[in-house]
Amino acid sequence: MWIPLSVPARKYRLYMLLIFGVLLYFFANFQRVGIPGTVFDLLLNDLNLTAPYVTAFGAVFMYVYAAGQLIVGLFADRYGGVRTMLGGGILFCAGSMLFPLCYGSLPLMYLCRALTGLGASSIYLSMVKEVLQVFPRNYSIMLSFMQMVGYSGGIAAGVPFAGLVGCFSLQSVLIWAGGIIVVLYCGFFFMSGTLRLNPIQKSPLHLSNYLKVLHLHHNRYVFCFSGINFGLYYVLQTVIGKKFLEDFSGMDPIRAAWVLSIMTGISAFAGLMMACWSKMLGNKRKIPCVTAGMGVMVVFGLIFLVILFNIRTPLLSVLLLVLSLTSSCLSPITIPLLKETNERSLTGEAVAFSNFCAYISVAVFGNLVGVLLNIFPAVRSGNTLAFTRSSYLLLFGVLFAFATVSAFCSLKLTETSGKQTSVR
Repeated sequence: MWIPLSVPARKYRLYMLLIFGVLLYFFANFQRVGIPGTVFDLLLNDLNLTAPYVTAFGAVFMYVYAAGQLIVGLFADRYGGVRTMLGGGILFCAGSMLFPLCYGSLPLMYLCRALTGLGASSIYLSMVKEVLQVFPRNYSIMLSFMQMVGYSGGIAAGVPFAGLVGCFSLQSVLIWAGGIIVVLYCGFFFMSGTLRLNPIQKSPLHLSNYLKVLHLHHNRYVFCFSGINFGLYYVLQTVIGKKFLEDFSGMDPIRAAWVLSIMTGISAFAGLMMACWSKMLGNKRKIPCVTAGMGVMVVFGLIFLVILFNIRTPLLSVLLLVLSLTSSCLSPITIPLLKETNERSLTGEAVAFSNFCAYISVAVFGNLVGVLLNIFPAVRSGNTLAFTRSSYLLLFGVLFAFATVSAFCSLKLTETSGKQTSVR
């Protein structure tokens, strides 16, 4: 039973609840981006691992995170976003605290990463549901703000995280981060106890609704386009981007970490920019999507050519920054697009499956990166292992092929102009 307390007016309590929730989303992004991306070399050397084992830290998180989207979508519809986050948040706290305490035991570290991913998977969709309810008229803009704050966790997982690890240790920094997550969860729990939550829906949970969502050709194009775009961006940011800049471009670790942080900042701002651009165009959805799809294909094509002609320059970082403008900022566009092309009763499942496709892409690409980089042997460079030009040429050739598929799918999308539209 929720105990009423003497606190300010309901809307302020509700805003405080959302603030705690968004800050938890911030740390979900921190966990997702920082490991293994920012500390790739540290894990590689400290634990004496090969590339597939290091990329698996990101992949195991994302596989569980992706699968969790399907369950969370159903739970959020039935139990509400707040209740769903209360359950998942416990797992998120436990995984975040236990991972650094298990440092050195590979099986336990993977288990903790899976636990963290499962708990983190409850946050985004739950917050989307609450934002849609609290801001029904301006949900697209408010989703962009939520995404911007959340993605700031990726900024913190770049240079600030690398700097703290350099000053202290990976374990101590992650223990402090876990402690802050626990405090935020306690704040969320406390504020939820001061509000009258929406009643639990009595209808049974139907996984078959996902089959109805997949029945529409248009949904499949949306899932393929947004999933691949998101996966291509995040595999660079969270897995191999920093290592690539160090190995191929010759950047030092701190400058490479700065690039990742700036990428996240641009991406967070780009989501708001995309939402505003869509609104200025009369709620057009297809134009931003096609721009993003084509932009990603061009960027990966250029990176492939730079590697092919062996142009080793720090200016490669510019292409990664351009990628930030086009790849990970699509939720403020694709969520309204799915809302406008699906029955109201299936919107939650459509958004949940879209998130599943995005994060399963990150996981698959993360595993793929480890496998492809391992085909050609790495070479010792000082105290670290560096991957060769042949490895990166193969890797970015494959990623360019996926970018081409995404661009094709963006061309197949239907324009809704912000209105409910029938699609096949």
